Amino acid sequence: MAISSEVLLDYMKNRLGLEADDVDDATPLFSSSLLDSFSIVELMVFIETQAGIRMDAWDVTLDNLDSIQKILDYVQTKKGG
Repeated sequence: MAISSEVLLDYMKNRLGLEADDVDDATPLFSSSLLDSFSIVELMVFIETQAGIRMDAWDVTLDNLDSIQKILDYVQTKKGG
């Protein structure tokens, strides 16, 4: 399955309660407190399902998940390309 910035943003707004209308691909999500630590598990499950990957515990870092672009880059790396 494919994952895109539009799909991620829609999910975050509708399922995780993201209330920022001015969020773009580079907006910090967790380090700016737009999303909290309770959202991380739901986001991980969504990413795994949508992208068809398996996230390891050591992959759960701000480097991989703190913005939509970082998530997309992480998924691309995880898929091997």
